Amino acid sequence: MRSSRLLRWMAAILAVVLVVEYVVLPQLVGSDNVVAALRRLPPVLVLFALLLEAASLASYSLLTRAVLLGDDSPGFFTLFRIDLCDLAVNHTVPGGGATAAAVRFRLLTRCGVQADNALSAATIQVLGSNLVLAGLFAAGLLFGRDGSAGGRSLATAGAVVLVLLALALVALALLERHLEGAVRAARGIARTVRLIHPESAEQFVRTIAAEVHMFRGNPRRPAAAALLAALRYVLDAAALWVFLAAFGHVLQPGELLLAYSLAKLVALVPLTPGGLGLVEGVLVPMLVGFGVPDHVAVLGVLSWRVVQFWLPIPVGGLAYFSLRLGIMRQEVRHPETRTAAREPRFRSRRRAG
Repeated sequence: MRSSRLLRWMAAILAVVLVVEYVVLPQLVGSDNVVAALRRLPPVLVLFALLLEAASLASYSLLTRAVLLGDDSPGFFTLFRIDLCDLAVNHTVPGGGATAAAVRFRLLTRCGVQADNALSAATIQVLGSNLVLAGLFAAGLLFGRDGSAGGRSLATAGAVVLVLLALALVALALLERHLEGAVRAARGIARTVRLIHPESAEQFVRTIAAEVHMFRGNPRRPAAAALLAALRYVLDAAALWVFLAAFGHVLQPGELLLAYSLAKLVALVPLTPGGLGLVEGVLVPMLVGFGVPDHVAVLGVLSWRVVQFWLPIPVGGLAYFSLRLGIMRQEVRHPETRTAAREPRFRSRRRAG
């Protein structure tokens, strides 16, 4: 177990070194220092980019609240701090998505969310966000500069994304219409893999199906969730646009969507923390291909990453300590209310088992 973990860490570090050495560093030759360049920018523009990033994170927290089932959803400020902690972990651990998801699950349950609700909400949220990101990539292909920065490669990538998008939608439809078959398949996979108990796999599938059914029964809720997911990415991309414009190049919306969404899709590959090196290695060449001057592309992307990637790490640490000293401390002092609320569910599961 330790040897496999060590191998994953070594592979992640090697990936970062190779990407930085052969993709990022060549772009940095002859450019000014990023921090010095940021200091030369008008403070109003930097503040505007910070506000856009904060609004992007707020949209994600509102999305969390929209997909949480039950009446045990924490307040917005609590969810906002939990999402900051999630982001900080994701940006510091190689392949940090899984670790960040575990931390986020732990924090949600410690703040009063039932385990089933936290798990199903996280699954729906991640799946829905990725589908929306794929849709933004498709929109970028449609409204971008006819694929001039990528040619056949971009067309192929777009076709793959659209196929995956269609398969995900079909899977959700099949889950609702053929629930028992999906349950049997989940139990069979759990018995074969032996990493999860069959009853837990069944409970997970049924909870996801219930959430999908709830969304279909209330059309406004999925529409609001999709809007919030799109808003999260659009505001983040807008912050990148502000930095590029501040350094002297105004990018077209279609080109911005195409470059941004492709970089974010690549960042989903669990190799480096938060796609470190991968995002920069995709964005800079694509922006240059769209006609952005080399130094503007490098300074714009790296300045954006200071705000979008590096800044949430210390802020997330502060958010974690505020949770420990606030709502999580109250839960430790008064656990009887939460225990009483969850006890009937545990009892019913034991009888069902």
